[in-house]
Amino acid sequence: WEVLPSLCGVFLCLSVRLSLKALKGSLAPTDPPTDTHLAHSRTLRARSLCRGLVFTSLDGRRMLLSGQAVARNGSKVVARVGSAAAKSSRPSSHLRIRTKAAASKDLFCVGQESLGDGSTLFRFSEEKPPEPVAAVEEPAPAAVEETPPAPAPAAVKEAPPAPKKEEEKPAPKKMAPPPAKGFGSKTPEQTAIQPAVIIGAGRVGEALASMGGGKDVVLRRGDPFPADAPAGPIIVCTRNDVLEQVVHGIPPGRWGDLVFLQNGVLQPWLEKKGLQKCTQMLAYFAVAKLGDPVTDGKTELNPEGLTSITGKWGEAVAQRLHAQNLSCHVLSKEDYAVRMFEKLIWICSFMVVGASHGGCTVGEVCQEHRSQLSEVISELAGVCSATQGVTFGPHLTERLCSYGMSVAHFPTAVKEFEWRNGFFYNISENAIASGKDDPAPLHSELLKAMNVLA
Repeated sequence: WEVLPSLCGVFLCLSVRLSLKALKGSLAPTDPPTDTHLAHSRTLRARSLCRGLVFTSLDGRRMLLSGQAVARNGSKVVARVGSAAAKSSRPSSHLRIRTKAAASKDLFCVGQESLGDGSTLFRFSEEKPPEPVAAVEEPAPAAVEETPPAPAPAAVKEAPPAPKKEEEKPAPKKMAPPPAKGFGSKTPEQTAIQPAVIIGAGRVGEALASMGGGKDVVLRRGDPFPADAPAGPIIVCTRNDVLEQVVHGIPPGRWGDLVFLQNGVLQPWLEKKGLQKCTQMLAYFAVAKLGDPVTDGKTELNPEGLTSITGKWGEAVAQRLHAQNLSCHVLSKEDYAVRMFEKLIWICSFMVVGASHGGCTVGEVCQEHRSQLSEVISELAGVCSATQGVTFGPHLTERLCSYGMSVAHFPTAVKEFEWRNGFFYNISENAIASGKDDPAPLHSELLKAMNVLA
């Protein structure tokens, strides 16, 4: 019995040693797994233990973490420890896994997945993945079944191609804004000129013919009217005192094509001849001498120009002037009448005042005899308003003087009395004969002083 305690102690030690050896053998590594088995056996689940992080493979082997890791997409490994998530602070490309019965072995992280119980599933491989290209990340390895694929690599944005430099095109020609109806700005290429018969080869007649592109027929006074004359306007550019002779030289079937450019009051004569529907034109443009360029009648107060026309051939004649950048307003019969009486007042007042001062120029009438001129204008405008029902716009005297200064070099003389100043004088005479006052006494006085009434 003395030896029995010693034997029991030896037996107990052997039992402990054998138990420990058996336990150690159970933890020894098995044969190297296949690639498929490796994917599962190296899939580790982080667990919370009392001493640091311990990983257990799905095949039952316990492994200890020695080092830190980051996922291949750049995110850090997160392991569930207790109730808090622990982030690694030291980036690394792999985990070093060490078993209790084998030497340390490096495994490389190839994926991760967050599970419902708060733990994180990491995927490792013994094969080191190829180094990613600096510019473009390689696609992640194939994921284990039932696991979402690793995040796709960020697409490399290609720089947008540089915009093609457009071939320089010649800048388009700037076109002037379309003018108001009747204002000249068209070129000969932009409009077709209606051929015309022009009667009168003086300064105005030749100027109009030069605008027709050589297709007009120009007749002098007394020339027979051609049978093959173009079917268009017949523009009469003669003095008033030969109008009857000119009209009777034209076939009556063409009288409706007549265009009258004469100054003065034509309406009574036109009605007498049955021509009251013919085209009439107030030409405010001037030609200094035969062959000279035409000067448009634009003024500071009427920069749009003053030339006006009404009747059948109004548009066609206006286009002829527009093609030369000359103004011409196509008006209704009523609006034309106002313009016609304004020009009548201009020519009658300037001529009578200038002639009464030795035939001075139009410019001198404006500058040296403005007071007398204004009084005559006021008288004649009153006569037109009282007898013809015409209402003139504001600043009549200023507008007429403005036009006068545009032709300041013109001489003054009382001409074609029957058509111009005679219109006003006859009204004065009729008023006096009926026992009324002369509506234009200064105008009548100046005419009597020049002996033009005989």
